[in-house]
Amino acid sequence: ATAGYRGAATAGYRGAATAGECGAATAGECGAATAGYRGAATAGYRGAATSKGKSSTGDYGLSVARGNGVKVKGGLNAVLVIAEEGVWDCEIKDWKAVVVDGEKVKADTWYKLKNGELVEVKE
Repeated sequence: ATAGYRGAATAGYRGAATAGECGAATAGECGAATAGYRGAATAGYRGAATSKGKSSTGDYGLSVARGNGVKVKGGLNAVLVIAEEGVWDCEIKDWKAVVVDGEKVKADTWYKLKNGELVEVKE
C-alpha cells in the first residue's frame, strides 16, 4: 500500500506500507511501514517501522525514528533506534539504540530522548 501527501496506507499480513508527509503507515506481521515527515509508522510482530515522527513495532521488531521530538516503542526483544535532530537543521544532535528487555526498557511503552538518554513518555 502506498499513500501520497498526508495519506494513510495499510498493508496486511507480511505487507509493506508507505505514507507521505504527515501520513500514517501500518503493516502487518513481518511487514514494513515507512512514514514521512511528522508521520507515524506501525508494524506488527517481527516488523520494521521507520518515520520522522513516531515508530512502533511488536515483539522482535525494529522501530526507527529520526527528527525533532520523535518517539519510539516496541514489543519484547524489539530494537529501538532514535535520533534527535537540531530544531533548525537536520543535523543529528543525539541518538541511542536499545533492545526492549522488559526491565530497563519496557515493552509497549513510548520513549523519547532527553539529554542523550531514553526517557519514558507519559501519554
